[in-house]
Amino acid sequence: MNKSVKQDIVDIIKESDFIFEDYKKQLIKKIVTTFNQHREPISEVFWIPISSISPNSYNPNKMATPEKRLLLSSMLDHGITQPLLVAPEKNQRYELIDGYHRWRIIKTNKELRDRLNQNVPVVVLNISNKNQIVAAIRHNRARGQHQVGEISEVVKILSNSGWSPRKIMDALGMEADEVLRLKQFKGLGELFKDEDYSPSWSWEE
Repeated sequence: MNKSVKQDIVDIIKESDFIFEDYKKQLIKKIVTTFNQHREPISEVFWIPISSISPNSYNPNKMATPEKRLLLSSMLDHGITQPLLVAPEKNQRYELIDGYHRWRIIKTNKELRDRLNQNVPVVVLNISNKNQIVAAIRHNRARGQHQVGEISEVVKILSNSGWSPRKIMDALGMEADEVLRLKQFKGLGELFKDEDYSPSWSWEE
């Protein structure tokens, strides 16, 4: 994996010939403390080649053309204000969890690509594959319109993995009737035909 921004700063200090060794140690300690004061994923931001990122196969979030143009204008005028969210590296590739539209716009816009030197800032979220899907839905749900066909496919994937309807509801922020409506798509009725929908559903790990 490429070095994080924190590690880049630490390495620059270590390699400097203009800073006394004792002072280097103090600076490095302060930098590490600053980055680690809140142990959240955002504490480690990496710059990686945009060509090393692959879109996921489960993103149900859609953006209309006017909003895409607005997003492009924002990135051109104000810069990149949010890192992309990716899964840990596998075979020198990173699967995108959140930030598809930003990734796509940067990838297809020469001005942005050149300005960023073909790289993009990312945060790596080290969670299971199924929780990557949940994270993608949670990040997108309040920001765009999910297509019913695609979101039903997500529910189907989670159901086939043994998740109960209640767990799906809680994880994706759905109501019971929303899950019920999804039964109409992609054969989901078979998945839920034996389920009894009630407030007594319990979370299953």
